[in-house]
Amino acid sequence: KAWNFLPWHFEFLCRYTPYPEEVYSDHSIESPLIQNRIILPDDMPPLEVLLSNRCTDTHSIIADILWKSTSNNDAVHQLKLLAESDEFKDILINGSSSQEEDKVLTNLPKGKAGKWEKRRGRNPGPKRSEEEIAQIRAERAAKKAKYLAEGKAWPP
Repeated sequence: KAWNFLPWHFEFLCRYTPYPEEVYSDHSIESPLIQNRIILPDDMPPLEVLLSNRCTDTHSIIADILWKSTSNNDAVHQLKLLAESDEFKDILINGSSSQEEDKVLTNLPKGKAGKWEKRRGRNPGPKRSEEEIAQIRAERAAKKAKYLAEGKAWPP
């Protein structure tokens, strides 16, 4: 069971990208950086490229390395070797060997789904206008600026 658990969570973990505040602080006020996780710096070290790769084949290989490693140093060493290997370069060029790479991760029980193969969601709230969205973003930006001006860490 743990073997399935580890690679599945890499789907989420690979999306984390640190954005330096000195470069992205102005952009973060305009819109949330969480929506820009596709932007990757060009000068990323090979290990970071490996860990941010979204391919399920890569996730399985990383899980296998972590599973078999005898120590943290051994795991890092093996992951660095993989990051610079021809095997990983092939994954970068060709993508996943699985044709189901784009499947949606869900926990829908068999036979319980609705008419359109999905569960009924909660009723969505009213749609916001562009003006309301802009106002909310401005309020959030002001709150962030206030925190930063007071020398506090953001996010609180």
